[in-house]
Amino acid sequence: MTSSMNSISRRAVLQATASAAGAAGLGATIPLVAMGAPTPTTLRQDIVNFAKDAARLAKFEAAVKEMQDRSKANPNDPKGWLVNAKAHADFCSVGLTDPNQVHFCWWFLSWHRAYITVTERKIREISGDNTFAYPYWNWSSDRRIPKAYAKAGSPLANAVRFTPNRAVTDGEVDYFPSDPTLKKLGVAALGVKKFEAKTASEINRTFGGIARPNSANGYGNNRLEGTPHGPIHNYVGGENANGDGGDMGDFETAARDPIFFAHHGNLDRLWETWRRDAAKKATEPKVDAFLKHKFVFTWLDGTPVEISAGETLDTKQLGFTYDTLEVFRPGVQPLVVAAQGAEDRLPPVATDKVRVPLTPQAAGSGQRRILEITDVEKPDRPITVSVYVKPTDAPANDPGVNVGTFAAVKAGGDVAWPSQTLSFDITAAAQRYAGKELTVQLVPQRIRAQGAESYTPLKYGQMRIITEQ
Repeated sequence: MTSSMNSISRRAVLQATASAAGAAGLGATIPLVAMGAPTPTTLRQDIVNFAKDAARLAKFEAAVKEMQDRSKANPNDPKGWLVNAKAHADFCSVGLTDPNQVHFCWWFLSWHRAYITVTERKIREISGDNTFAYPYWNWSSDRRIPKAYAKAGSPLANAVRFTPNRAVTDGEVDYFPSDPTLKKLGVAALGVKKFEAKTASEINRTFGGIARPNSANGYGNNRLEGTPHGPIHNYVGGENANGDGGDMGDFETAARDPIFFAHHGNLDRLWETWRRDAAKKATEPKVDAFLKHKFVFTWLDGTPVEISAGETLDTKQLGFTYDTLEVFRPGVQPLVVAAQGAEDRLPPVATDKVRVPLTPQAAGSGQRRILEITDVEKPDRPITVSVYVKPTDAPANDPGVNVGTFAAVKAGGDVAWPSQTLSFDITAAAQRYAGKELTVQLVPQRIRAQGAESYTPLKYGQMRIITEQ
């Protein structure tokens, strides 16, 4: 589907950005909290439940359509959808070490929470519905784009998408039913014990990432940002037969798609799920460099509004809560969508062998076996890869056990690749195959809506199994 908004020229987009930047330079910013939070606190809901109220959904659609129409008429209109979407390009499609970059560091969760909140407030203002809260997409329970965000002709589907005709797999949403410990979590990233990484090597084992700036100038995906964040971006955006990607597949255009805020709303909800553990929550930064850092956005009249990272730590202060913090929709059995069988797969981009330690750790010891892939070079195009392990002597048609998924997403036309070391929890497989030699295969997921799909081999240093507490 080609969005009418996509016809706006790049020059017009840059002019809109310049206009917003000019507004920010003309006067002092206004704290969002000074604009008042709704009373009572509003409730962010799963889109499936939200859409049951037809009148409420119609108001949501009408407000988004008005913003999209304004952008078609004038890309510089601060009430337009395009100016709102450009914030993500300005702070997410810049270089890895750019001080404005909010990905790959400890700003990822708090900045996106602030961004959803500002967008939510704009829709409240335009719709006249002060109870509006942006509905999230629970992709753990709904493995295809929900109907409300996919309905032909709806403003909520007005985006460039080449979504593949398949369901999102377990690995893409970080669900591993073959591992009893990870299965209970629903999203494996919720098992991470601390928020902040102190060194670059720790980043993908933390929930929030590393400080920006940091002395080593080292950045990377935190555990949640790596998966399920990246794979869902690639799934929705997809590719056409020519290899052109949809909006969600590039950080520069991702927020043009209304489902962007629903996707990040679910990630934000999982942050609250993780924070229910007091010990984990206590690891969030307490320093002013984090708490007092301010995010600035453009309001409907062009006025810059700000939210500090510290203000994002209390959702009620921002005016919302979630309908549930359970990973799966309450009352609905967890859905299992196995990855494609060996006969349906694309060729692996890497195959290697590793040997499992002879004696697996005792159950309940707290030790986990981690498959680590080092010195991974940046892929030459967007890709989502699932990692499978199986005994080397297993039949060729045995697909193996999926132990993880990772993705490379575009950022401004180039592939963003901050994580040279990839880690996957293979504890259950290690217990099952103790002492055996394993074949590890890195298999691309199909992200094309149509046409043949192929990838060049992925270059890396080594694969090894390590033990982690």
